[in-house]
Amino acid sequence: MIGLGGPGKRPQPKDPKEETRTDQTMKKLELPIHPRLETIFGYPGQAPRVVFYYDPCSEQLMYDDGLESGSANTWAYLLWAAHPSVKGLVESASFLLLDRRERKLYALTREQALQALEAERGAWPAAQPDPVARLKGAQQLMAEFLGWLEKSKAPVAA
Repeated sequence: MIGLGGPGKRPQPKDPKEETRTDQTMKKLELPIHPRLETIFGYPGQAPRVVFYYDPCSEQLMYDDGLESGSANTWAYLLWAAHPSVKGLVESASFLLLDRRERKLYALTREQALQALEAERGAWPAAQPDPVARLKGAQQLMAEFLGWLEKSKAPVAA
């Protein structure tokens, strides 16, 4: 956990200029983003931004949206990260921020992840996922995702 989940005082909204500066320092990854990548990775929330990172202690992919955090679908992440169009771009990334509004993915440091999520924290209600509904379509979604990866026309990353 990067430290933003759980109870606590909600921060005051940040200066929009500060968020723009933070966004400009993040490294945008030029790669295909599946329309439901966050769902495939197991993110149950509704936040406009979510950070994914691999925790080597638990050997789990984790998510954090600034309000909620938890374990994600490690196998889906490993399949995605090993794909030739993705591998060279995400190997060195410690934290990946998915901007769900713009459908863009950024590689960032822990500090950048904290700043980006802090700017958004408290702007949306906590998700109330239905675990049965989430699991019901997981196999179908994974099959669609693997097919999408195979059909991806993105150039192979170096």
